[in-house]
Parts: sequence; C-alpha cells; structure tokens
Amino acid sequence: MAFSFRYGHFDSPMRFSFKHASAERSETQNVIVSLSDDKGQTGYGEGCPREYVTGETSQSTFSFLEKHGHEISEVSTKLETFRGWIEKNKYLIDKNPSAFCAIELAVLDLLGQRKNLELEPLLGLPLLKEPVTYTAVLGDSSPKKTLAISLAYQLYGFSDFKAKLSGNHVRDQKRFAKLPKSATLRVDANNLWTDADTCIAYCKRLNRPFWAIEEPVQAFNVDAMHEIANELNTKIILDESCLNKEHIFLYSQYAGQFIANIRVSKCGGILRSIDLAKHCSTFGIDVILGAHVGETSLLTRAALAVGQSMQNRPLAREGAYGKILLKQDISEPSVMVWQKRNLAAR
Repeated sequence: MAFSFRYGHFDSPMRFSFKHASAERSETQNVIVSLSDDKGQTGYGEGCPREYVTGETSQSTFSFLEKHGHEISEVSTKLETFRGWIEKNKYLIDKNPSAFCAIELAVLDLLGQRKNLELEPLLGLPLLKEPVTYTAVLGDSSPKKTLAISLAYQLYGFSDFKAKLSGNHVRDQKRFAKLPKSATLRVDANNLWTDADTCIAYCKRLNRPFWAIEEPVQAFNVDAMHEIANELNTKIILDESCLNKEHIFLYSQYAGQFIANIRVSKCGGILRSIDLAKHCSTFGIDVILGAHVGETSLLTRAALAVGQSMQNRPLAREGAYGKILLKQDISEPSVMVWQKRNLAAR
C-alpha cells in the first residue's frame, strides 16, 4: 500500500500570552503530520516540541520526520507491526518523543478510519461515555489578571486550580489571595530552584495551602524533591523529571510522595503514554494527564484515550483549551473544557 506523508508547522496566535518560569508563549509551536493512503483516507497527528522539556526543537522534529517518516509509514498497515517498530526503536523515540508522537497520532487516526473504529476500540479500550473534568490552569499573571481569570473559571464551575509560581513571593502571595478559598490548589515551579532549602523557605511564606508542587527543583534531583515533600508535607509532581518508563525507577523508593504528569507529546505518543501510566500504577505512583500550552484538539483527543486505559482515574486533567486559547484550531469543532457534550466524539 502506498502512503503520502507530509508535515509542517501549525501556527496560531494565542488569545492571551502564557508565562511561567521556563518560558513565555503567545503563539503555538506545534508540528502537524498528515498520512494518506491510496484510498484517499488521511490521518492527522500533532507533536509539541519543547526544548526545556525534552530537548527537542521544531528543526530536530523535522529532521526526525524527514529521516524516519516514510519508514514508519511503511510499517503502519497493521497495529501489531506498528507496535513492533516502536519496541525495536525505543531509544530513538526516547530522544525524539514529540516528533514520534506527531506521526503516531496520524498512524492511529488512519488505522481507525480504515477499520471504521474510534480510537478506543482500535486500541481495545472502552469508549468514553461521560464528560471529564479539567483543571483551571493559571500562568504567571498579575494579581488583577489572576482575579479576572479565576472569576471566569468559577463562573464555569471550576474548583481545581493549578497556578504557576513566579519566584517573587510577594507577587505570588497577592496572586493566590485572589483565588477562591474553596478551590483545591497545586502549584508549578517549572524547575525554579536549585536546592530544597530555598524552595521550602519560599513556599512557607506563601500563606496559601497547596496539596502538590510540580518540578520545584532541577529535573531528576530526587533527593531534593524527597526533602521538599517531607518538609512541606506535600506531593511532588513530575513533569520534566518523568518522560518514560525507565524514569519511574528513580522514584520507586518514595513512590507515595510522587505523581507523574503524563503529557502525550513529551512521552512519545498514546501507546507509550498508556504503558507509562500502567507502569506508574505498578509502583504505586498516581497520574495526572497533562498538556503543553498551545496544544490543539488533536492532543486533547489523544489524552482522552490514555485516560480510558487507566484502571484508576487520573488525579487531574489539564489542557482542552482549544479556541478558548487559540485563535485557530486544527479541527472543527474545537474540543474545549467547558463544552457540555461527550468529549469522546471524533
């Protein structure tokens, strides 16, 4: 069977900029893949290369697709053959997870169309029958803007909040004072500190309880994260510090203190994200299904399938902002957090 394989940037301005300790973003940085067969059917996929997360750039993603895209297309006629290629090329995907994610989503989309199956039945998973709940995510915005955004979230019924830390504790105190007192809160430092003591002192001055902190120190600094968890009596969420199954062994000694933030793009696609979630469960590590800022509906849809594979529900879900954040989305309709319909619809 002949395949036509294409890839390129998807460029869309955001309706508002989003800032955190590692980056500030006002437009998308997404790579889109299309894979067509000789019957005219086309599957689409997306990857979000983030240099500060996986070391990938748009250029490295394009280089991977140029070198391996046609080879992967040739093994995508059957799901079993495709899985076999993934297993044989594990280390290659480890170095290029977002690039592989883009083509994997396109392959699975095309396979589903050819078999007339939704994504979940294609993978042997149950269909999503009920709408899911997402977290309200707040960037490092001013106290005034934080208040406005949090009021909008409350209007739509959000009660679970995630807020980025700025590194300025006075500013963060003012920002967090604008959040609803009844909301559950977790914070994200984006590797802000180099040591545990500085993080602990900072967080104790916030005067706002939170149940978890994400990436407080440099990635993979297990000892510092363990110390922070003990001193603050909080959970540690792993993002940059957890990209694949091998990383889970680093945290197994203190499994109860850690939560894995699984983002489909940074983890190398749907199939690897499903395997990672199962691996976390084996070690007693809970999971949050995360998202990169600026993801389109393609990755929102992909994360829903990962959730359907999990025996225990994820502690939280992020993303699904669609045209709430992006001026343009890759699909119509755009899949968004407060749509009152079944998000499993294709």
